[in-house]
Amino acid sequence: MSRPRATSDRLLTAATDLFARRGFHGTSIREIAERAGANVAAGHYHYGSKKGLYLQVLRHQFARVRATLDRDGPLAASRVLRTLPRRELVALLVRRIEAMVTILLAPPLQPHGALMLREMCDPTDAMPIIVREFIRPQSSEMAAIVACLVPGAGRTVVERSVRSIVGQVLFYRFTMPAVLLMLGRPTYSRHFTRQIATHIVEFSLGGLTRVGRPGTVTRRPRPYVGRTRERSRRAPARRRRARAR
Repeated sequence: MSRPRATSDRLLTAATDLFARRGFHGTSIREIAERAGANVAAGHYHYGSKKGLYLQVLRHQFARVRATLDRDGPLAASRVLRTLPRRELVALLVRRIEAMVTILLAPPLQPHGALMLREMCDPTDAMPIIVREFIRPQSSEMAAIVACLVPGAGRTVVERSVRSIVGQVLFYRFTMPAVLLMLGRPTYSRHFTRQIATHIVEFSLGGLTRVGRPGTVTRRPRPYVGRTRERSRRAPARRRRARAR
């Protein structure tokens, strides 16, 4: 009874590593079976197909992320969040951002980030499932916190704010090779990731304060023009006023 379970686990481990390194389209079920020390038939027996195995890998990673986010307890319902004082809402946002940074950036890097990066660059048929089972629920939880921090903001502003917050974390993961070269580092250190988490929190809270003010985004800002161009645009007006005098 233990042998089939061990084969299933080996297949899942091998598939996680290969899918993270090469993506779904760049990995064959035969390569996974060879890495796991099993035959191709075993892969089909336990998971039905390469797609079935890929979905199991993704859901296994989703569960690990969920466990990290729930480490301090699951997020309260929206009606409870609305009763919390601002300092507690800020603390919830801080913990959520710190958890995201830890999951995606802190060493040792976990497969979740690489799998998501591969999926975004080369989407598979699993994308609707990823959105439905993982991205949308996570976004909704963050939106519940943000909506309470900026109660006067509408749904569109809240959703855009959530994407802006998450986007800051994703930037450091998805552009990691370039950022590491610019920083002269071989990898992100835990100290560096803590600093990044602190910066994202402070920057996000400042942005939420701004968008939470009524009427802050009502006019399109004037495009910047250099001093020379600005002066040249003003010169004809000055000449016309001089002639009028």
